[in-house]
Amino acid sequence: MEVVLFRALTEANIDADTAQRVVDALEEHIDVAVGQANKALEGKLDGHTARFDAIKTSMDGFKGAVDQMRVWLIIVTSIIAVCALAGTVLGVVNQITK
Repeated sequence: MEVVLFRALTEANIDADTAQRVVDALEEHIDVAVGQANKALEGKLDGHTARFDAIKTSMDGFKGAVDQMRVWLIIVTSIIAVCALAGTVLGVVNQITK
């Protein structure tokens, strides 16, 4: 773009030094504008990163709760199995002692 602008300015009878200063000023202006736009986007990206970190922390806590529930489920299931086995054994003993 700079070359096209420089050629257009020189073809419009603007001396090369002035044309180069215009091109340089425009390039600097574009760099500043892009930098400002990038800062806003970087801020949004940082916000999203913080949210994802918070979600990850929540999910880690949820995983701990699920692991704890799994342990309790195994304990309760084991107690139910022992009770069922005891009932079966008592039923067999009752049948034998009749």
